[in-house]
Amino acid sequence: MGLLLKTFTHSDGAGGTTTSDMVFIPRFTTSSWPQAALNGLNVGGFWADVYKASHPLATSSARGTAAPNVPGAVPATSRQNVSLWDDISWISARIAASNRVIDGRACHLITPYEKFAIMSWEMQFHTWGDLRGNNNDGKDIRDPDEAAYYGTADPLQADRTLTGSGPASWWSGGVIGQGIHGLVGNAYEWEDCRIESGLIQPKAYINDAGCTAGDTFLDYDDNANGDGVDVCQLTPGIYTIDDGADTEDITVTNVIYTGRFSGRLILSAGIANNHADNIPFALKTAVDLCNGEAAGYVAIGALLEDATGKYMALPDVTDTTTDAATYLDSWYKYDNSDSRALLRAGYWNDTSQARSGLIVITATPPVAVINSLGFRACLSVGSL
Repeated sequence: MGLLLKTFTHSDGAGGTTTSDMVFIPRFTTSSWPQAALNGLNVGGFWADVYKASHPLATSSARGTAAPNVPGAVPATSRQNVSLWDDISWISARIAASNRVIDGRACHLITPYEKFAIMSWEMQFHTWGDLRGNNNDGKDIRDPDEAAYYGTADPLQADRTLTGSGPASWWSGGVIGQGIHGLVGNAYEWEDCRIESGLIQPKAYINDAGCTAGDTFLDYDDNANGDGVDVCQLTPGIYTIDDGADTEDITVTNVIYTGRFSGRLILSAGIANNHADNIPFALKTAVDLCNGEAAGYVAIGALLEDATGKYMALPDVTDTTTDAATYLDSWYKYDNSDSRALLRAGYWNDTSQARSGLIVITATPPVAVINSLGFRACLSVGSL
């Protein structure tokens, strides 16, 4: 089944306009995952970049900026046959993604919740494991060493390819120009997920006027903490509101992202108590990605099945054997008792470690700038 593709015109951050190609991931119910806990979930309902992000001035021979880690007001674009936007930190990628404003709503760095929806679409409507990309110096490790299987070389980086180039198998729809391009390989992609000492426990703050008992939604932001370094966009799951008096748990069934560090949580039931502006809340139970284990690549086995983890397509550190052949990729676990940010997709030299787009890396600091690391933006839709 194909996906709707649309070219959006938006500001280039310098007084002019530019464009971005995005595809719409519709609302659907997940199925076809080997683990029952990952099926029957309602996901989707957002636009995602067709291509890995690029600078508005990028061309087939230039990145478009001499200061890639200083986006300022410049928005990331999603365009074909240009050099991608690399050498940008997680913090700056979040800014560049959210600088793109479409119909009054800011885009945002792709979240694990959205990546799960994208991979679920692939799982449900296409043959799992057939999706390919540049994970072998310009081609896919599973393809023969012939010109037809290579993407267009990026002159700025050996073995990397230009956005949107390569054979039909590099597209999620299996046809050139259909679906999302480059989910496997070419460059890693930042995702809006902060890992603290091997744990994910996203937090945020109640926004504006607060919330009233009975409300079935909750708006959040970063409480004006500047670059939002301690705040991630949220994911469905169970969160605890702690205002020192009327502490309560809320179950989040959907998230509509409204800005760089803001969004609206859709709840399974009405809030029990009134809560004021700027009250903090966080995921009730942290998601463990490393379990304190030594660093190293391991095969992806079972994916997480807890209330939050099942929406993120992340590996279960306690089970690296179940379904390893089905999930195909490997992941690199690393816990140095400090802050890291989530990477996925793989890069041009990962070969068999990156074969499905599920590869996970937990070793990269949020401030890192690397030529094998880029990003992708998404845009929420839905009534506020």
